[in-house]
Amino acid sequence: MKAPVHGVAPGVSLAATATLTPLLTDASGSTSSLKPVQATAHGWAVPWTLLLLVVVLIAAIAGALVVRRRNRVRRKAREDARVRDAVEQALRDQ
Repeated sequence: MKAPVHGVAPGVSLAATATLTPLLTDASGSTSSLKPVQATAHGWAVPWTLLLLVVVLIAAIAGALVVRRRNRVRRKAREDARVRDAVEQALRDQ
């Protein structure tokens, strides 16, 4: 048996306890309660929003590292080209 529970934030692992008190109605219409029955259940509740946030954060960090590395390589290539051009110009001026 499943029943949706609203207003509960998913917290990876959840536990719930339910107590059921059966009522016995006899022929005269009076009711008497029987011994309560209690059950506990455990289940997984994946916090999808939090999981998505973590994945996006990891992707942003990885993207920033890739862009930073790429920019560093481009700067080094430009600097090497400037040095090479300066050396060639200095050799031509001699």
